[in-house]
Amino acid sequence: MASFHADGVTWSDERLWPQFAALAEANPDAIALIDCDDRRWTRGELRALALNHARRLETVGVGRGTRVLVAGSKHAGTLAVALAASAREATFCPYSPKLAETELGTLEARLGHAARVVADAEGGAEIVPVTPASARSADPRDSDTVLIGFTSGSTGVPKAVMHGAAALNHATRTCAAIAGLDAADSILGIVPLDSAPGFTFTAHFALSQGRALVLVDPWDPAAAMRRAVDHRSGWAIMVPTHLYTMVEAARSGAWSGRLPLRAAAVGGSAMTAELIADAEKLLGLKALRMFGMSECMGHCSTRPSDSLLRRQATDGIPFPGTREEAFGVDGTELPRGVRGQAGVRGPSLFLGYAEGLGAGQERMTADGFYLTGDEIVRDDEGFVTVVGRIKDQIIRGGFNIDPAEIEAALLRHPAIAEVAVVGVPDRKLGEQACAVCRVREGAAPILFDTMIAHLSAQGLSRKKWPEHLVFVEAMAVGATGKLDKRVMAARAAAVLGRG
Repeated sequence: MASFHADGVTWSDERLWPQFAALAEANPDAIALIDCDDRRWTRGELRALALNHARRLETVGVGRGTRVLVAGSKHAGTLAVALAASAREATFCPYSPKLAETELGTLEARLGHAARVVADAEGGAEIVPVTPASARSADPRDSDTVLIGFTSGSTGVPKAVMHGAAALNHATRTCAAIAGLDAADSILGIVPLDSAPGFTFTAHFALSQGRALVLVDPWDPAAAMRRAVDHRSGWAIMVPTHLYTMVEAARSGAWSGRLPLRAAAVGGSAMTAELIADAEKLLGLKALRMFGMSECMGHCSTRPSDSLLRRQATDGIPFPGTREEAFGVDGTELPRGVRGQAGVRGPSLFLGYAEGLGAGQERMTADGFYLTGDEIVRDDEGFVTVVGRIKDQIIRGGFNIDPAEIEAALLRHPAIAEVAVVGVPDRKLGEQACAVCRVREGAAPILFDTMIAHLSAQGLSRKKWPEHLVFVEAMAVGATGKLDKRVMAARAAAVLGRG
């Protein structure tokens, strides 16, 4: 095991299982999980479940360097399987239980996993081996990979983001330091467990550091805040939608009081300065803008000690041992104060995309900075501010939507000649998706419900469906003849009254 140190934070490359097992051995009766039904699971109980699942995984050939595809539901079974996979030195690959069958089929065909697991709330699990063994991944990075998270790809095929143990430990140890957590503080599990950040900043955070994980599902802001108070939660990660509804619950009188959370990291989409101020005034909560992504979960963050103005206007300073700079179109690093594409390099950087699921699409500079597709400015004091996005994605309430995938499906409708899926502003979610379409000559515009039925028939998950549909006589194009999505987004916002 190797240890690392930067800017007062220490972390290692130890996997999740040995960290949790040592804690369970030291105090098996300590609470490890408070599930959505308020059942309390001790470390000893989770350890016993994990060891049982590990034995079962071994019988189907799961070992070091193999992959385990797991439905990332919010309950004890998922955590036990994650621990079991770690005990076998395998790679835990959580996917959304809400994935459409076509999308899950893509993962099944391309991941090269040894087993697929669907666990239940009581801790049980259905383990299905994948045969033949010759179809399993032979990626040489597998032996160092502990987590694969899936994110939208520009081709409609998900990208599989590979992470080593040190990346997860670095990100969570840093967050504990940023928030100033003490040993008794629990982690409030608001976000789903089916992404790399979602699993890391909730389950890995809690289980590797001996903190109770307090799960929240379904989302009810007042109930979530009561759980935070009842179980002394010191940390949570959330998207702006969560924070918005918490503030509204306080404003409406559905909840009153001061939250025990020492800090909450909020990212995934834009939020207003007023929302951050309201969170502090109405909830007693220091909301920290955090810039991160599946490929590098430890980018940068504001700190509780930062002024309100800093927390409102910037995304903070880079994590320990991390460099975050703006780059020009030629890949050269730009001076401070100049706007450019964000490039990040540090301990939380991913190992790369998996073969067949994004490999080769990594955007790297010659000296190892990952180019994120976001536009930033970094000032002379080192604070980073995200000012735009180069990449063509819509971020709705923290969920990344790939327009190309939706556009391809809509173009398969006989009435649609051209389409551009663009983001339009939304006060609650940050952005919503709008399909801007031109119909074929002689065809009539389709109804919104017809569009949704078509997308459903095409196999797109509900969370990718646009909220709006706008028809135009002609699509806006730029000088090169390409569709000008910025112009069409502005037109759509005007039609919808979102300008």
